[in-house]
Amino acid sequence: MLFLTALAIALLTAFLLDKPLKKCPAAFYITAAVLTVAAVAVTQSDITISSRFVRDYVLGIFSRGALGAGFWAVVMWAGALPNGSAPIKKLMPIRGELSITAAILMLSHVITYGVQYISNLVKGRTGSDFVITSAVSLVMVAIMLPLTVMSFKTVRRKMNAKTWKRIQRAAYVFYGLIFAHVMVLYIPRARSGRGGCFLSVIVYNAVFLGYAAMRIRKAYIAKKKPTGKAAPNVVCACGMIVPLCVIGLLSLNTSKKDVSEPIKEKAATFTFEAPTSTTSASTAVSGTASTTAATAVSTSVTGSTESTSSGSEEATTSTTTTAADEPEEETTAAETEPAEETTEAPEEPTYRYKNGTFEGSAEGYAGKVTVSITIENDCITSFSASAADDDPEYFGDAMQHVIPQIQQSMSADVDACSGATYSSKGIMEAAGKALEKAMK
Repeated sequence: MLFLTALAIALLTAFLLDKPLKKCPAAFYITAAVLTVAAVAVTQSDITISSRFVRDYVLGIFSRGALGAGFWAVVMWAGALPNGSAPIKKLMPIRGELSITAAILMLSHVITYGVQYISNLVKGRTGSDFVITSAVSLVMVAIMLPLTVMSFKTVRRKMNAKTWKRIQRAAYVFYGLIFAHVMVLYIPRARSGRGGCFLSVIVYNAVFLGYAAMRIRKAYIAKKKPTGKAAPNVVCACGMIVPLCVIGLLSLNTSKKDVSEPIKEKAATFTFEAPTSTTSASTAVSGTASTTAATAVSTSVTGSTESTSSGSEEATTSTTTTAADEPEEETTAAETEPAEETTEAPEEPTYRYKNGTFEGSAEGYAGKVTVSITIENDCITSFSASAADDDPEYFGDAMQHVIPQIQQSMSADVDACSGATYSSKGIMEAAGKALEKAMK
């Protein structure tokens, strides 16, 4: 679970490195910026990384915004914990530094998916959640950037304290939008049976709903100052548990398919024209050639016969002897040999691959890629590709770029799609395995 890993890293940084972070925050900012730039550069390049662990957890924790969200969660909870508690004493002095670090780390997610969203918009690819996620993301960035700038001490000192605090309340909207953004993406995936998405929904809900309940509790106690805290605690627990259960029920898998089965929501079938038959044409050419040869032989035999008969009347009228029969046998033999040539069948073409449908599978960017190839006379007539967990935009670009090349060359050794290298490699490797099965 990527978010749990990111949350653990953020907590360890906050509780174990709080003093270095307070004393020299620039070192943490630079480190976060270098990691962000490196993650964006690798993600947007065509560099091939064979290790799925590196792709999903080392790069994915940056590009998918998990690490930034983990740091934001620590910043959130630092303002919701009871005053005077040990955790709040540890976190409040470095809350500003943690928020700046979180914003820098979140930029890797903003840039990576911002480029993808712009590309989709230009290409006219607007899925069901495209408008919602795009709008939410733009508002989040518009809130995050100014709040991050105002979190620097040099900027904060120049602002009026009340004005600064009033503007910082926009962070509540930002936290709510993070939660909405994640739910829009993960609830449909969890309902369709996507592996790990239901757990992600539960964890995000526990963190964000728990924060909301604790923050409201803290504000109520600060304002009302109740003598007992039992009632606020019960209301706080119900405020977290009830919505968590409701959203959990709404996120349950409603598909009748087994969760382990690949969900072919990112799939396509390419159909190509069947190869034109050359057998009849070659037969016609062979037949014409044979007829011409037979005509030539026949003419030659006729000429020979005429010359023989014009040689001498005496030889013709003398008598029918065995010697006179022998030329007829020779002529018959001469006619028989060309006749064998005319009936000779044309050579049948040889093919490298067997006719039929063959399947292959390989690892793509975020899971298994499966292809099905139909071959007829060394020509691909149908090519189906599907991936359960791949990003639809990347996988779609890879299919459009790679599959026609494979069909034309009858080889999986083709050029990958720039920007969708891992998806392309998955299709190519799966196609290579299918072609190996088809090889005679």
